[in-house]
Amino acid sequence: MLNPPQIRRRLGESAAAAFRGDRPALEDTASWLTSVTARELLRIDYFARQFRYEGPALEKPEKWTRKVLASPQPVVAALASMHPDGHVRERAVRSLTASHEPVSDRALAVRVSDHVGVIRETAAREVLRRLTLDHADQITPLLQRIEGRGRGADVLPLYLHALVTEHGEAEVWARLRSSTDRDLRRTAFRHSFDSGLLGLQDVVALFPKERDQVVSRQFIRVIAESAAPDVVARVLLRGRSAESRALGLVKLTAAELDSADVERLLVDPSVLVRLWARRRWQEMGRDPATSYAAVARSTAKPTVRARAYAGLAETGAAIERQEILDLVHSAEPPLRKAGLSLFRDSATAEDVPLLFSLVAGDHSRVARLASEVLTHNPLLWSLSDLASLKAAEAPELRRRAWWLHRQRGGWEALVADLELLHDTNAPVDTVARHLAPPMYVQPTDAQRQRIAELLVTAPLDHNGLVYLAMAAGLPDLAVTFNARKSAPAPDSGPVPATSRRQWWRVWNRHSST
Repeated sequence: MLNPPQIRRRLGESAAAAFRGDRPALEDTASWLTSVTARELLRIDYFARQFRYEGPALEKPEKWTRKVLASPQPVVAALASMHPDGHVRERAVRSLTASHEPVSDRALAVRVSDHVGVIRETAAREVLRRLTLDHADQITPLLQRIEGRGRGADVLPLYLHALVTEHGEAEVWARLRSSTDRDLRRTAFRHSFDSGLLGLQDVVALFPKERDQVVSRQFIRVIAESAAPDVVARVLLRGRSAESRALGLVKLTAAELDSADVERLLVDPSVLVRLWARRRWQEMGRDPATSYAAVARSTAKPTVRARAYAGLAETGAAIERQEILDLVHSAEPPLRKAGLSLFRDSATAEDVPLLFSLVAGDHSRVARLASEVLTHNPLLWSLSDLASLKAAEAPELRRRAWWLHRQRGGWEALVADLELLHDTNAPVDTVARHLAPPMYVQPTDAQRQRIAELLVTAPLDHNGLVYLAMAAGLPDLAVTFNARKSAPAPDSGPVPATSRRQWWRVWNRHSST
């Protein structure tokens, strides 16, 4: 999707190509206007007509002479139909009525919402004459978008009625269900369900191949409400989406379910599916914890075993610390991740070196889980343990060290951000905008000293430096910053977002001590 300046630039180049008769450039423009979505084409039309001091994107009206509009290539008239000048648009719409190319269909459909009544009526009259299904493929997506805009909203019902009269309801809506426009296709399926054009057998046949989540959800609802239990089990319990599998378990009772299906869904990737599978498994008289333990300690695939360990933890069953450590030391990433997820409440001080080695590893997901174990147990480690990560050459490792440091909260979060400002690979502007000292708590002497050291060389401007120095209880440093205010600060950056109320709160807090 192009941004507004890119749209105006491309329209200007296309207009220049129309004036000089550059056929290859015009063919490229026609391909562009035909391939964009309905939403994007309406954006292009809006920015083409938007007032600009430098003049319209499609050049001055006088350049669009009758000779230019008489070009045999309809894309020229399609460009002119988006011009800010109403006279140019009116002549372009009349020229477009003689062409039946896709770009003409789309340009006319856009103009049914024109604010000039004559243009709007001419475009609507011509659109209602174009009733082949190929024309409908180009016109209907735009009319559906326009329907919610006010002007031109009445054209879509008239056009659909004319299409149904010409081709029959079943054929028209079948064609619209195969549209490449996502919103139109969803509307077509919704209408087909409501009007009975699609039956249960059609839905069952289409559901396995459906990729659109919204349409798939409509299929799931129809199958769950109307299908027999054996069809629900066969279709929904084997669906790609977790929603279909969960709804299948909800709709069917334990007596209607096959134990093999429920056992398979006990180790489903979805937490919700596992929850309902456990409930149905219990209704069948089975123990979920026993089943999970058997799968977890079997020779199944590592991903299946990892899900079994997750399900075992969800049942509340106790897992031995040594077993969790074996998972953390596993060579299989899924099992290692499962072990780290279970390690939060059983980690000890002797596990800290192992956890930091995983944080410094190559697997980002494993590193994140190890970091979460460390942040969940902040008393097991100290900031000195981060020294090797902060000094690492890889920016990714330094970023992980910053995240761990910042998660300690309080003034340590500010210290971590100030240290990050000195990192050559850090997004300095972004970090500086989010610097915020904590409220209602004073820094320790060590934190205050570290903040002072970092502020001296921090790439912030005068206001930001003074604010942070006062907030940290460093009035002498604030006076120093005021004294050098007249000298330009090296590498000055943005100011932290502060308000007058924050300034007074900080000033009163330190002037009263």
